[in-house]
Amino acid sequence: MQNGEGGARAARSPWDIDISLCGILSFLFTWNWIVSQSPTSLTVEWETWRIPARAILLVSFAVAGFTLFALRRYRPVAAPKIRRVRSITVAMVLAAGILVPDILDSRFDGELAGAPFAAQMVFMGVASAYLTTVVGTLFGLKGIARPASVIPASVIGLLLCVPLQIALYYVPGSIREGAMVAFLVSVPFLCGWQVTRDRLRESRRTEKVRIPLRFIATLLIMGIALGTLQGIFTITVAADGHSLMNPLSTLGFLLAALAAGVTMTGNRFDYNHLIYQMGIPILACGFIFAALGGNQFVAFVICLMGYYATFVVLWVLGAYLTAESPSMVKWLFALMGAVMALGQALGLIAVDTQMVGLVREDSILIGTFLLLACLFLVGDRSPYESWGIVHPTHSATLNDLSQACQILAAETHMTNRERDILPLLAQGRNRKVIAETLVLSENTVKTHISNLYAKAGAHTQQELIDLAQQRAEEGSGNR
Repeated sequence: MQNGEGGARAARSPWDIDISLCGILSFLFTWNWIVSQSPTSLTVEWETWRIPARAILLVSFAVAGFTLFALRRYRPVAAPKIRRVRSITVAMVLAAGILVPDILDSRFDGELAGAPFAAQMVFMGVASAYLTTVVGTLFGLKGIARPASVIPASVIGLLLCVPLQIALYYVPGSIREGAMVAFLVSVPFLCGWQVTRDRLRESRRTEKVRIPLRFIATLLIMGIALGTLQGIFTITVAADGHSLMNPLSTLGFLLAALAAGVTMTGNRFDYNHLIYQMGIPILACGFIFAALGGNQFVAFVICLMGYYATFVVLWVLGAYLTAESPSMVKWLFALMGAVMALGQALGLIAVDTQMVGLVREDSILIGTFLLLACLFLVGDRSPYESWGIVHPTHSATLNDLSQACQILAAETHMTNRERDILPLLAQGRNRKVIAETLVLSENTVKTHISNLYAKAGAHTQQELIDLAQQRAEEGSGNR
């Protein structure tokens, strides 16, 4: 039975579409856009204070995200039943915290002000951290079990945001709020069902895995860019508090999904190229276009295209990081959400306080900052090692050939079983020896090897060995 499952899994196409995961991601992306990412002039006014509503939400998001990161990184994972009860309880409490202030307002119309509005923003921020962690953990587990499913799920999830956001734009505020809360409450059940259905297991170890700092720096830069985008285009794009869901802005999501889908359909892709030579430069071009006096809405759509194309690549990269070090799945996405929320809060607060009204100057500054960041961060000759994609905890002890096989497997989206077979093939082992080593039938190994060759672009074992040795020489030359 195990061998049969292995052969079926190896035969999956490069685009292994999981419709339910696509739907969950689309609701998460839509939640984040509606709740915390779109431009809005809404403020919390309390006595003499006048604070941007999103600033409160983003700070709450960041604090909750870092708290979840610390808890999940340094504490062992509880038993599945306990985790499920905790997750459901947290979702219910957060849902109540969002709805109760609006219900007590006696109108339940999605419109609040003063202290109740501030309280609701805090609960929404914590809910955003919770959703990012729970859905991100599921996404990372899928990346470990079914690597080929994460790219189409991300791209299709982004595409599905377009009709979702248009639909939510035309419903009353109370229905919109109710729909988002319904998603919040349903997430622990949906994710639990996915985990049970696919027999996914979250590691209960507290292995000390180094944090990929370059990855985190990129997330912070992206957060700052989004926060600046919100501040700059709040006045020029948002005519009132509800234009944050202007259906025309979904054009940016559509273009981002197309750009990400086209660039990630190949069996091999270079994260450096996708992030620093495609996504972030497009985002910078949007700001520069605005600075040159171009149409502000067009500039806004270009920025959205660049931001979300990069965002999808970063999510896929996160899944591959967890595939290489499974213990990271517990905390990586919590940290991702916290860092991006922190950067977003910094960018938004800077524009709303120190650089208010300086649209052209702000656009020039952030556009230049993004391009300089690309020049600095893209300079590594080995894009995979620097991300931490090759066993962040153990890369120093791996020999060159083993490390090269890990890089090649990550580049070509190999399954877990193919990753086991690849180094044996690279060492010159034949099919019979591999079958005995891994306790598989020779037919199953033959199927895995056939798929492995197709992904690596090799036709014979010698070609594969030459390719692995070439990767090993490149890796040793970079050190």
